[in-house]
Amino acid sequence: MGLRQQYGAFNTALRSLYNDDILQLADKEKPFEFDDSLFEAAASLVYENGGFDISQLEDPAARAVINETLRVLSTAIDSGLPHEVPATVRYALENNAFIFSGFKTFHSMREIGLSMVTDKGEMKPFNDFMTDVKKINQMYNHNYLYAEYNHAVGTSLMAAKWHDFEQDGDRYDLQYRTANDGKVREEHALLHETTLPASDPFWDKYFPPNGWNCRCTVVQVRKGKYPTSDPAMAMLRGDNCTDGVKQRMFRYNPGKTMELFPPKHPYRKAPAEVKKAIDGYTPIEWTPKTVKEAEQFYRDKLGVNCSLAGFTNKNMAQIESIFRSVEEHFRRFPEIKKETLFVGTIRGRIQLLAAAKLAEYKKLYPTMSEESLSKWATSWARKIGACKNCYAYSHGAAKDMGLSGIAFNTSWAGDKIDTSLKNDVKSKWHPPGCDTLKAVFDHELGHEIDRLLGLHRHPEFLKIFGAEHPKGKSHITENLSTYGNTNSKEFIAEAWSEYLNNETPRPIAAAVGMLIKKLYAEKFQSPSSGVSSP
Repeated sequence: MGLRQQYGAFNTALRSLYNDDILQLADKEKPFEFDDSLFEAAASLVYENGGFDISQLEDPAARAVINETLRVLSTAIDSGLPHEVPATVRYALENNAFIFSGFKTFHSMREIGLSMVTDKGEMKPFNDFMTDVKKINQMYNHNYLYAEYNHAVGTSLMAAKWHDFEQDGDRYDLQYRTANDGKVREEHALLHETTLPASDPFWDKYFPPNGWNCRCTVVQVRKGKYPTSDPAMAMLRGDNCTDGVKQRMFRYNPGKTMELFPPKHPYRKAPAEVKKAIDGYTPIEWTPKTVKEAEQFYRDKLGVNCSLAGFTNKNMAQIESIFRSVEEHFRRFPEIKKETLFVGTIRGRIQLLAAAKLAEYKKLYPTMSEESLSKWATSWARKIGACKNCYAYSHGAAKDMGLSGIAFNTSWAGDKIDTSLKNDVKSKWHPPGCDTLKAVFDHELGHEIDRLLGLHRHPEFLKIFGAEHPKGKSHITENLSTYGNTNSKEFIAEAWSEYLNNETPRPIAAAVGMLIKKLYAEKFQSPSSGVSSP
């Protein structure tokens, strides 16, 4: 089946999923407006480039469509969430909406590319092309988005409810309730009045919404007021009444996972590199074969001072991991280049610090022997740059020498750090997904971003930190990491590393990640660039 035919089947599946909402759209006024001119500008980008490719998701025209979709979904979140909901819940849901908006934009732009040519393979005239674009826009950004908006309202409300229920633990039972009218779906009616403790696994799969336009809810009830359901029978009933293809995707608890839309939604069926492009980063080809070649590659591609002293050619995979972390951050947050002037190893940084200080000493003390000055310079460099037991560090000192930045401790090179990081994650010292060298450097670059934005002093961050920190060390350990207890700066760096490396970042990580992107956009990206707060 060709790609054009695949998208025919794709849209048939979406129309089937959203059917009830799409039918209602004809009779109701939409609760949002979508700026069609942004989609038409993205279509022009595709046409001018002779087709669509994934890298176009990084173009301001495509980013504008992603952000417009996110804006609409964010109004749905605002409509569903009560005002008193914690910032972590709101940011986590917005993060999922951002990713969803990116995948949605990928598919709509891909269809734009397919619409450029006739069945005979000839390029359509621009006016004919734009006629088809308007149809695609109506389908994705009005019909489908209407159903998605309604779902986001319901999911946000239920996620907030789950957060409230969690605070009480099993003090109350939870009871599943339908709208109990003639419109209730037969399969949902079978779950009506299911009564179980909040800790029962049933709620991991069947906490509403359990379908598009689902009106079911869950309420707290006093222990003993209603008979407790049999857990095994309740789970079996849930499995049986949601066994259709369209129903199975809703087997998750949005309050636990903080996912606004089902993780198996059709939009998610996309090449792996799409997620990176949504985040604004497509990796360049890695060509170095030796440490020396890698040092020059860092200088050429990242524009940093670099020494990888302490690494050998056996460590090229780890050298590339460091590069990928920095490359992604420089692409997404170019302003941190002004802070991160050195990338490499601690040993290499100490050598460059010593050389720079020796040059200073020679000018200051021209009559002294180079041997004495060299000892002084090396001693100073070790005091500034050494770190005996750490994996890596972010250091703001020696910026005037071009040597502020991040460095890896090569005493951990090779299998040693891989084994240690796996143990760290297993013991909850670091967050889930953060058992790689890239995650270590993402953590250090989180410190660089913090310094750039003054994040640890920002009122919006303090609101998040102030809500989580008083809950105690065990809460931070379970919901972020043990190391995240150290102070607010490590809280930020740990959360940022999880945000980038955990496939489903938890609420604290999602909140910090979304806040970083939002504050960076507000401070450094103008509205005219087509990029706005995610």
